[in-house]
Amino acid sequence: MVEKKRFWKFASTLLAMVMIVALLFPFPASSYAKDTSPVKPAQDESQFLIRSAIAEQTELLKGKPKIHPDLQKLPANQEVGVIVHLSNRPAALEQGILAAQGKTVTTAKVKEAKVAAISQQATVSSQIQQKKLNVTKGFSYSTVLNGFSAKVKAGDLKKLLQIEGVTLIEPDVHVDAIPEAADQVKPSAIAKFKASTTFLGIDKLWAEGLNGKGVKVAVLDTGIDPDHPEFKGIYKGGKNFVPNTVNYAKPRAKNDPSETKPSERPPHLPAVNDFGGTFATTHGTHVAGILAATGANDFGFKGIAPKVDLYAYRVLGAYTGGEFSSIIAGIEEAVVQDMDVINLSLGGYGTSEAESMSFALNNAMLAGTVAVSAAGNNGLFRSSIGTPATSRLAIAVGNSTIPEAHHSGMINATVGKYKLAKVHNLMATELNQDTAAKLAGSTELVTISGAGAEADYKGKDVKGKVVLVARGEIPYTNKIKTAKAKGAKAILIHNLRNAPEGEGPANVFFGDAFDFIPAFDLSRADGEALRRELAKSKGSVSFSAIKTTTTAGDAISETSSSGPTTPNFDIKPDIVAPGMNIMSAKPMYKSEFPKADYRKAYVRESGTSMASPHIAGIAALIKQAHPNWTPFDIKVALANSAKVLDTTKYDVFAQGAGRVQAFAAVHPQAMAYSLDKAVQNQSGTQINNLKGSVTFGPQPIRTKNISVAKQIRVKDITGKGGNYKVSIQVKKTAGNAKLTVDKPAFTLKGEQLLNVTLTASKNAGAVYGDEIIGYIRISNGATAMSLPFAADLSGEFITELQTPAMTVLDLSFDGDGVNDKAEYRFNLTGNLAKNSLEIWNIMNPRSGGFEDGYIGYIHSAQTMKAGKVAIPITGKYRPWTGAPETTIPDGLYSFDFLGIPASNNPPFVGANIYPVVVKNTDPIIKATLTGAKLSGKVEDMYLVYNTELARFGLPFDLNSKLKASFVVTKNGKAQKAVPFTLKQNGTFTLNIQNFNPAADKVKVIITDAAGNKGEATINQTK
Repeated sequence: MVEKKRFWKFASTLLAMVMIVALLFPFPASSYAKDTSPVKPAQDESQFLIRSAIAEQTELLKGKPKIHPDLQKLPANQEVGVIVHLSNRPAALEQGILAAQGKTVTTAKVKEAKVAAISQQATVSSQIQQKKLNVTKGFSYSTVLNGFSAKVKAGDLKKLLQIEGVTLIEPDVHVDAIPEAADQVKPSAIAKFKASTTFLGIDKLWAEGLNGKGVKVAVLDTGIDPDHPEFKGIYKGGKNFVPNTVNYAKPRAKNDPSETKPSERPPHLPAVNDFGGTFATTHGTHVAGILAATGANDFGFKGIAPKVDLYAYRVLGAYTGGEFSSIIAGIEEAVVQDMDVINLSLGGYGTSEAESMSFALNNAMLAGTVAVSAAGNNGLFRSSIGTPATSRLAIAVGNSTIPEAHHSGMINATVGKYKLAKVHNLMATELNQDTAAKLAGSTELVTISGAGAEADYKGKDVKGKVVLVARGEIPYTNKIKTAKAKGAKAILIHNLRNAPEGEGPANVFFGDAFDFIPAFDLSRADGEALRRELAKSKGSVSFSAIKTTTTAGDAISETSSSGPTTPNFDIKPDIVAPGMNIMSAKPMYKSEFPKADYRKAYVRESGTSMASPHIAGIAALIKQAHPNWTPFDIKVALANSAKVLDTTKYDVFAQGAGRVQAFAAVHPQAMAYSLDKAVQNQSGTQINNLKGSVTFGPQPIRTKNISVAKQIRVKDITGKGGNYKVSIQVKKTAGNAKLTVDKPAFTLKGEQLLNVTLTASKNAGAVYGDEIIGYIRISNGATAMSLPFAADLSGEFITELQTPAMTVLDLSFDGDGVNDKAEYRFNLTGNLAKNSLEIWNIMNPRSGGFEDGYIGYIHSAQTMKAGKVAIPITGKYRPWTGAPETTIPDGLYSFDFLGIPASNNPPFVGANIYPVVVKNTDPIIKATLTGAKLSGKVEDMYLVYNTELARFGLPFDLNSKLKASFVVTKNGKAQKAVPFTLKQNGTFTLNIQNFNPAADKVKVIITDAAGNKGEATINQTK
């Protein structure tokens, strides 16, 4: 469990988290010999969709060239990662424009656009060289974007923007793969993979011979274990897009997309960080297995599309983290290589539709590649979705459950005179084992101090015994795996005082896995009572009355992210699929461990990362069955045929069209395309947008009556036609708002256009939450289509905290005028009620007046007006202990802003900026000079801070914080300073050229990023 719930950056995942981040079936050749695409090609709808994407991207780059607000007013010498956009259209967007104009899209025309983009990039590069700008280029893009990634000195950003053709410079943002945080999984959220194939109707498709054969699918993730038996015969290779840095012990080839390996870990980074994330990655192998595993095992696991051509693009590196630039490079490569489907189980935070990755996915769809993205695991509340799932054209996937077995049993414990006899639920069990038999007999009960990490077992013999551990610090699954590795028979995990969900049992469940043992879920009271008595006496425990129950399934995970996106109030996710505790492959790194045994190389993971490859796999099946369908046909087929889940629990922004039904998506009799419009920005500009949902967007209900019409085009797919009825199912409304359709009944002959109209009277008192949402159902009895709809009737736009940034991240409050003040800046789109800027101590999460890591606050107020906000940081803060205002002590911090919108739309807004260094001490230099050889070590808190950040998977290059140089004095005259590089542990060894040991002197100078300087004159060693 992560100590700090609001340390959002690490909540993966996606990214990765990591949001972090975050991620198909056989048929006889003759079965689909006849083209089963729609009776009339979907070109009309595609034109609407293409114009939508074109307008949105054009609007973004209108007017003068722009620097993203997060990059403004940074220190001139600060190096920042950026993505530079250029004015010529990328090839995929040009392809979309040609289609929108009704022109033939030829290879020559697309190539011409690509050449024009590349040529413009060459011209810009030439100008960069002529102007001598501090720009180090990274990836170049010409297909899904036109531009490049780069490292740039902040002082050169405005000069770069002045080069002709540069239209936008935005930050290269870090994202994560996004499996769900292990301690957040709820008991109803279980999905056994074997069962999901039947549950989703996939086994029927397998029976028809649909297996994804001939379909090219790319997984953009942490890479793959190419030696895993599950990928034998289907893995076709891939590429690596993760740049090599000092945080990797060795380089790797560009054509090596394997997972980050244990041997690539440098000495200064931990094997496991504080969130249980491993340096060596596993996420991509797991995601790829869900999508395409061939079934090379003896316990029934098989991927959705076991005969696709599988490609892997490594866009995330150690600890499942990576940058926008690498991901966009992977998207670009996938489109260039004509991938049919791509899966991205990764993501960052933010509801905006106008992000680089979102635009890249838009353009991938325009180029003919089905783009599937995990929605994120930020929580089942409004606007928790993150990029790139905010892409208006791609398919965003939420996380649902299927029926699964749960277990419970009586714990009979005796410790001294204390006895516990109570039924408890099991969190986990061992795969392919009889749980009752496994728990038979009486066993010694042993308490483990701490949270059950490997170090907590030091000096303890637990082989064949039952261990008692506490919740906290590391994921539950890590506790269970460690206990098994130590030889324990079973594990009891008890809750803690002041736990967020209460002090009863944690109410979590993880299913069965090879590396699990039976794990029981105890309350704080029961666990602490046992622990207290075990401190005085030995104890024993036995188990009885082991029972199994089955959940209903079709719930949505409480961590699955919801829409809408901004500013268009779009319905996201588009669809949901099973993603809880999904069994899939895990890497064993055979290239490093030749004797690796893959027979048990399987593990369960949870999150939208696991839901997304279900949809990507099913999309591959649809593509195999209907090779002429566009990505938008596939998207609409998935949405139309989905099962709408319990609308009393899950609205359209939680489930989109509903839970996927694979067989129905492959075999539609008709499809209903929404010819929708969406508000592009606050000026009210509207653009066309095709999708499987109907979005009415924010409506000006406070000022006038409204009447807004949308269109749905129904197409006959099989040629059978039929008599259809249309019904409007309103699940929530406000005032007298209503939705009507002009043809509640019609006979389908080829296609039919329906007009749906939203009407409502003016309501000056409209408030946040006023909206109309529901589903439009179109059915002829034998086939049914469903389209979710939504309109915001609050009369106001959502309050957003946009582009948060701190002007200085390395501070030294010593009064010397260097880095001794900063500003916390953001743009606020609505007024706030209570709000505060607090300081969280990364190095001591139990500090502060409330022992939650928050040591105090810089700013606190009851109101804050909308607009540009700049909170001054001058080095003073007020402790939560009530002590007087004082100076922020040296340390490593996260500066966290939290506010409650006056409109309550949404319930809160916030931002975390970290890591922020406060440091007033000078570096200490210890060195020796032997002849011309200079060697030594720097002692400095930046080394300590780097070790701490490495525990979270966020190490920095020490040389980015400590600038080292030496000055030689010859004949009493100091020469020019010569910079040199420190090793990551602070040591250095170098030979000084043209140095006279008898007469010359040398001085070492270390200047840190906070402005502190250490100097030492080094004498010759005698």
